[in-house]
Amino acid sequence: MTPLGVQDLSRDPLDAARALPAWDRGDHDEAVRETIALSRKHLNDRAYVAWIWAGTSPAGCPVWIIPVSAQEVRDMDPRRAVEVLMRSLRATITAGAMADAIGISEWDGLALLTLPGLDPEIAGLALAEQYPPPARVVLARLPDSIHPDGPPVVLTGPPARLDPADPLSTLATATWSHPVRVALALAAHGQAMDAPAYPPEIVTELRRWGLDGVPPPPAAPSRAIEDDPCPRRRHARKVLRRLDGQSKWGPQHHTEFDYLYRGAAADERANALEVGEALVRAGLLGEKRSVGQRHVYLRREALPAIHALMDRGETRDPALRAEWTAPAPGEHAPPPGT
Repeated sequence: MTPLGVQDLSRDPLDAARALPAWDRGDHDEAVRETIALSRKHLNDRAYVAWIWAGTSPAGCPVWIIPVSAQEVRDMDPRRAVEVLMRSLRATITAGAMADAIGISEWDGLALLTLPGLDPEIAGLALAEQYPPPARVVLARLPDSIHPDGPPVVLTGPPARLDPADPLSTLATATWSHPVRVALALAAHGQAMDAPAYPPEIVTELRRWGLDGVPPPPAAPSRAIEDDPCPRRRHARKVLRRLDGQSKWGPQHHTEFDYLYRGAAADERANALEVGEALVRAGLLGEKRSVGQRHVYLRREALPAIHALMDRGETRDPALRAEWTAPAPGEHAPPPGT
């Protein structure tokens, strides 16, 4: 016996599963997973074959295992996995499944559709209608020993990546809901899940039907030096961090002024030295000239101001603020003309 290959996609999934060593060992569920792995591997083929396994849950409800992972359902990505998911869902509705009761669970990482009301007699025909050539779908019956179950796939809010040209994505963003929840809500109220466009008032209806999610509060801006949007302030913070790391505090611990442009590109050295001069004028750096060259150090008296700038990008010195080219993290740009 050899591992499954692309040539096996022309077979019935049950025949392919029975030819696997796992089936001979009695590990029928492992054999089923291997067949689904083969189907998933080739979903990006032009003439792909979606192998779907049908059975019943431990409670006796119709279920389908589809060649899409639970994470792909959450992410609504990649495109072909989403296509298989939505085609399969539309087929279940056609075959009588109650849209408002359909559940999506995770069975060993795969998407498991729980389908109350599904008519198994017409499910195959409904699927075939959703997979026009060159795509193809095969619905296989799970062995009686397998009654898949698993934890629900939590679908809250729209995924990070959505196709802006997809009408469902627009509705998902407008209601801050997952596109699958939007699709099932539409189907439950007699609306098409795959309309080329939806009227604006459908958003109000979706909210009335319970899809009224609220976006999370915006994430706090990063205060890391590397994320500072102003290159001049970023360099100033790096200089302070470097001097602090070398314990250059007080006039007895000093370094050459030219040290302040180290780490800057050759064409940025002039800017870097201007930033150094600004730090001196603001009183964050002190000067020690008695050593024959211009040396600087961190002023202990300015410790709070140094840490405010170094740690958070903040300063109260107006002259120093005038050197920056972008607001500090968490700040807003001033109105034009101010």
